[in-house]
Amino acid sequence: MAAPDPDRDTRPAPPGCPEGVCGSEVPPLVGSVLTGTGLTVAQAAAALARGEEPALTDVQRRIAERWALEH
Repeated sequence: MAAPDPDRDTRPAPPGCPEGVCGSEVPPLVGSVLTGTGLTVAQAAAALARGEEPALTDVQRRIAERWALEH
């Protein structure tokens, strides 16, 4: 049996959005920039490594943490 994917959101889909992805939601990442933060993934990872708390969503934080592990 495969291990659960830690990046998969297992919460129930919100009402009116049965697929769990709605057109009104902003993507967490555009290119290498974390949406709404002005930070690249590398910058966010470095900030987290320094003990800073950049304003990231849970998904963005996981992206930055995974990037740090892989680089």
